[in-house]
Amino acid sequence: MSNSAAYGWSYVDVEAERRRELRAQLSQEVARSRNLRGQARSLRRVYRTARIDAHAVTVPAGADSAGLAAALEAARRENDRVEAELSRVAAGVWSVPPARDTNRHADAGAERPARRPVARPAPDSAARAVGERAARVRAAALVEAEALLRRDGPACEPDDLPAFARRLEALRQARGVEETRTLLHDLGVLVHKSTQRRRDAVRLAGLRAALLERLQDAAPLDREHLAAAVADAPDPSHLAREVDIAVARADAERARGTVADAVMRALRTRNYAVGDDFADLLAEDGSVVVPFDGTEAPDGYGLRIALAADRAGLTTTLVRAPVPAGHEAAADDAGTDQDVQRWFCDEQLPKLEEAVREQGVDLARTMVLPPGLRPTATVPDGLWPDRARSHDPGRDDTTADGRSTEGQSTDGPTSPARKRKKKPRPQSTSYGQERQRGR
Repeated sequence: MSNSAAYGWSYVDVEAERRRELRAQLSQEVARSRNLRGQARSLRRVYRTARIDAHAVTVPAGADSAGLAAALEAARRENDRVEAELSRVAAGVWSVPPARDTNRHADAGAERPARRPVARPAPDSAARAVGERAARVRAAALVEAEALLRRDGPACEPDDLPAFARRLEALRQARGVEETRTLLHDLGVLVHKSTQRRRDAVRLAGLRAALLERLQDAAPLDREHLAAAVADAPDPSHLAREVDIAVARADAERARGTVADAVMRALRTRNYAVGDDFADLLAEDGSVVVPFDGTEAPDGYGLRIALAADRAGLTTTLVRAPVPAGHEAAADDAGTDQDVQRWFCDEQLPKLEEAVREQGVDLARTMVLPPGLRPTATVPDGLWPDRARSHDPGRDDTTADGRSTEGQSTDGPTSPARKRKKKPRPQSTSYGQERQRGR
């Protein structure tokens, strides 16, 4: 084939991409709200704290990017408010043992007989110094422990709160320096592990919600398969690339129609006579031949446009109609063929590329075959467009007495060398694709 060019195409629906990103972020805020509500319930159950209301933010299914952005901002504000409320509630309870532990110790104390005070000898100066040092270390440790819990407590697992309170109570009763330091260190380790578990749980919940939301734009089979995998995986991070590939594949399939429509509009701006069914044929069959009607090219030449089925690829190829019987000599005119190739390569192809880009589709050339290297390829019989006059309701090829005027000039005789320009008439046409569409 001669004068063929191949392109990689890309089309981005900015509004659709914006909506998709906002939906993913909103799903993460919904997961965050769910976690905050769980933490509020745990605090109320363990510490009998006041009820904290967390209001859910809803948005219509068909909301545009502006509506989604407003809903996202409202969800973030609500979650920030609930998080601040939880921090204030938690800060007031770290220094008090859980209610059930306090009741348990009170009951145990009621069962025990009162102990008689034991007379102890007055401590000497060395023992008194040791006790004072232990008291100072314990006081400093309590300040550090309470600061730690105020800072990281709200980010901990709710089920760990009773253990922190018991460890803090043990720290208040510590006698020696080593015991105090050990209890403080253990508390720090417990808080770190709890916050890490909580942070991982929140991250995984947000990631899972975002991936499931993103899969709404995938093809049904991919969506069903990957949604089950994302829901069942302990950590779905490794599935993010598969989700992206599935969505990109569905986007490319959806964009085929958009790209085909853009090519149709671009051809019309260049005065190619393409019908209203061109875009559907190109998107479905992947290949359409358009004759050079209304151009400077001789009759019998045209452009074959093809969309790749498995990738974002587009090709344009100069072609010619099947040669009628008895016209083999005219068809072998190499000089005319090369002139058409140069005309197409120099004048038509660059302008067509620009016209397609003006329709919002980006084209990147990946290959081009210069003119004159090979003869123009001939389209197989049955695939050249059918230009039957029945498709042109505005044309009448008969005289008043019913005789056909096909091939005759209404302005009088013309010489064979003079070619009458054909005006483009966008119309419905089969484009010779009946065989392919019947596959």
